[in-house]
Amino acid sequence: MTTAGVLVAFVWLLAAPAFANDSGAKPVGEHKPVTAGESLAAPAAGGIQPGLAGSFLSSRFARQSEDLSEAAKYLGEALKSDPDNEHLKQEAMRINLLAGNTEAAAEFAVALSANAKADPLIATILMLESIKAGDYVKAQAWAQTSPEAGLYGIIRPVVLEWIKIAKNETKGSVSMQGAIDKSGFFSPFLTYHVALMNDVLGNKDAARAAYLKSSADPSITPYRVVEAIANFTMRQGQWDKAQAVYDAYAKANPDSSLIPAKLVPTKEAPAPLVANARDGLAELFFTTASILFGEEATQDTFLYLRIALELKPDLPPAQLMLANLYEQVEDYESAIVIYDAIAPGSVFYRRGQVRKALNLEALGKNKEAIELLEKVAGTHPDDTIAIITKGDMLREQERYPEAVAAYGEAIKRAEPLSGGNWPLLYARGISYERAGEWDKAEMDLTRALALEPNQPDVLNYLAYSWLTMNKNLTKARTFLELALSARPEDAHIIDSVGWAEYLAGNFPKAVEYFEKAAEIMPDDPTVNDHLGDGYWRVGRETEARFSWQRALNAKPEEEDMVKLLQEKLANGLPPFMDQQSQVGAVPEAVSTVEAPSGNHVQ
Repeated sequence: MTTAGVLVAFVWLLAAPAFANDSGAKPVGEHKPVTAGESLAAPAAGGIQPGLAGSFLSSRFARQSEDLSEAAKYLGEALKSDPDNEHLKQEAMRINLLAGNTEAAAEFAVALSANAKADPLIATILMLESIKAGDYVKAQAWAQTSPEAGLYGIIRPVVLEWIKIAKNETKGSVSMQGAIDKSGFFSPFLTYHVALMNDVLGNKDAARAAYLKSSADPSITPYRVVEAIANFTMRQGQWDKAQAVYDAYAKANPDSSLIPAKLVPTKEAPAPLVANARDGLAELFFTTASILFGEEATQDTFLYLRIALELKPDLPPAQLMLANLYEQVEDYESAIVIYDAIAPGSVFYRRGQVRKALNLEALGKNKEAIELLEKVAGTHPDDTIAIITKGDMLREQERYPEAVAAYGEAIKRAEPLSGGNWPLLYARGISYERAGEWDKAEMDLTRALALEPNQPDVLNYLAYSWLTMNKNLTKARTFLELALSARPEDAHIIDSVGWAEYLAGNFPKAVEYFEKAAEIMPDDPTVNDHLGDGYWRVGRETEARFSWQRALNAKPEEEDMVKLLQEKLANGLPPFMDQQSQVGAVPEAVSTVEAPSGNHVQ
């Protein structure tokens, strides 16, 4: 599972950092994290009879394995033996909601209704059932019953305000200033909902003011807020201003995969994103799930998303996030089903189809994955995300000429290139180099540096490549110094600097760099291979063989590297020729036995 921090403060929604990178990277918050246990976490299990241990522990195991249906089944078996055990009922309620079995979860919530004051999830599920039945009086009562604690305590006033709107009890505009003042760095979260509330109520001036307040800085404004503001502006007939909203977001987040195509004005105004109070409550639970989006709060994120989608099944950003959570637990089949359920025509559907392709690849269905990416790229000729993902996929499969072609198409679509496009040239340069076309690779890498001067990854790749080819050695060392000054703790760059010292015959200095790189990346085969070479040259032969064996144990992908390591373990290294008169040239012995084991790609 990918490690990620919990996203808090203003980057709670579907922000650009959260879903802009199609490699599957997750959001990392910079502020104080929300503790998952303060929201809808289950109480500690207790009071379980010894005879139930087998079923209960089996449920726990299945839950840890993310097999929610199995967990629900085991808990059902346990409850047959002890139908009055409230702890088991609480566990079963949560597991069934996590698995999407909302009817079963509701039955357990009804049975546990006496505990609603202590457990916000019980009160929330009962509130949800009342809303689905159209009974907002009961919904309000259950919402007021729930405890004011942790994150749920922050959103509780918003829940109650949306219910008041549903009951037609709200007169005039909504401000919620008291709740906003108490919410600290969650104030933009509440301000966004104030904007939505006033929008639903038809208070255009108040809605506009709140929307603007919730989006003061485009660089940190989440995409969902941008989408809501643009939607509001289009409904006022101000299409140019709506386009300007998207343009500002695109400028601040050039790598986002959620930027729509240029707006085309229509005679009919678009439907509002949030049309009524029920939509608003769905949006609230979705945005709350976004706050919790991260590895440490996966269960709570699931719970809030399930509630959001129960209120509004066709909420695309919530569907996208839920599918992404399934990816995190490697349930790719479930993720694919959800991606396909997103309504076509939105940026969320397009993004979902790209993610679906990555899930197909994870299932070993590479042909289907490539075909899907080609379909998406063909349907959206101005978009580059699908074609870039295709290039990445082909490069990972070592189909380098095809990767070159894919990146070439993406570059063509992105022209004229700007600074943010350097990764495209970098990726194609790598593919050219791996395909044996160094001249073209060098051109792309040099052009990437022109777009993004002193970019450490590109500097390192170019310099390391030159070292392996015994060319531009002085320039290579200069590039490596620049890269190292930019990222002094980057193990790939440190190792490259060590290799430059090694080729120059400065073995003790090379060992210092190799050891530092190995501290940072102890299991990297290339780093351990180089460290072994350095140890051998300074007479530490036992340690050299240990490092080579460690490199071999790391199972390097290149067959040539495996053979070289085996040869070194058997015979050590031949004498290192004097390089001083050759200005760093790589002697024949080095080129055949000690050649670097491939470029460092991050």
